Amino acid sequence: MVSDTTLLLGLDGVSVVRVESPADGTRRVHLITADEAARACPSCGVFATRVKGAAVTRPRDLPYGERGLEFFWHKRR
Repeated sequence: MVSDTTLLLGLDGVSVVRVESPADGTRRVHLITADEAARACPSCGVFATRVKGAAVTRPRDLPYGERGLEFFWHKRR
């Protein structure tokens, strides 16, 4: 699946939900997993039927541009 996020960041299956610009000049980019196949168990392939929890991860190895970028990846479990 090729989306604008894939083209911009090189992250396939991820979508940008919103971008914030705090007073310190950095940019906060909020991401979600957009690939429906991510709901499937990697072992047996059965799809999850309910959300079991949520987590926010902070990928730190994605440098982009001169101003700082902070990534917040919102994931369902």
